[in-house]
Amino acid sequence: MKKISGLNFLLVILTSILNLNIKPLYSSSTILNCSGQIPNKTACLIEANSFKVKVRRIDICQKNPFPSYRSTADYSGSKCINLFNEKITGQNYLEKSKKFNIPKTLFIEKGEYKYISIILENKFIVSGKYNAGNYFWATSKEGPKEIIQSNNNIYNPNEFTSKLTNWRGEKDLDNKYCENNGGTSSRCDVQYNGFRMTGVGLDPDFVETSGKKTKYMFFMSELSPPVNLNNDSKGFFKIDFKKYLEVYGNKSAVKSISIAPFQFRARFISEK
Repeated sequence: MKKISGLNFLLVILTSILNLNIKPLYSSSTILNCSGQIPNKTACLIEANSFKVKVRRIDICQKNPFPSYRSTADYSGSKCINLFNEKITGQNYLEKSKKFNIPKTLFIEKGEYKYISIILENKFIVSGKYNAGNYFWATSKEGPKEIIQSNNNIYNPNEFTSKLTNWRGEKDLDNKYCENNGGTSSRCDVQYNGFRMTGVGLDPDFVETSGKKTKYMFFMSELSPPVNLNNDSKGFFKIDFKKYLEVYGNKSAVKSISIAPFQFRARFISEK
């Protein structure tokens, strides 16, 4: 087997890379599912073999809890309901699909809940493999560029760890997927494959930051449709997490397999 190294990869709505810097995404605004061919100077999506990240907390809110003028999230002022908190219920690894109940002992203020936010630990452990024709490429523990090529399917992909530190990359370049003027080092209003989300780096005290101090990542999207709740509401939110990797190639060979933009979608299931 021969090891192939290639281009630096990208951001995630997340984007994570081994050297702990977030790079600009590839030029295409839409990343399609892989079709069994080697991508030609672009990327395509595959499902990860493994995708591990710890969830710190999940909230739904009537107002935006983390507008750009704030350095910390305001859950109380934004009329939020906490669906999950690691400090209360213990550690929880992100699963492909998960149910989060509305707390029965909590007073629920009547209103329209428009936002859902998730805080994750800034440590993503992933692996994956891809085949085209008679060749297979798999991730190694060295990271997204140090993939392993073989002409058989006996090699199991190894997990590698990625962290996020800067939405603008080492050269402080505009990120085309950050709608807030190319993003800041700590914040990106991401648009990817038609999905919009805000991503913010947080320090150990949950204050907005970038660089090596980034211990957590805050992600927020709008609920579609919004959910009207009151103190008599009963039910749960089902959250589907997308666990994709991006395969990048030059038509002749796969050059990298990296973590793809992180996405999650939520819907409310009433139990009345």
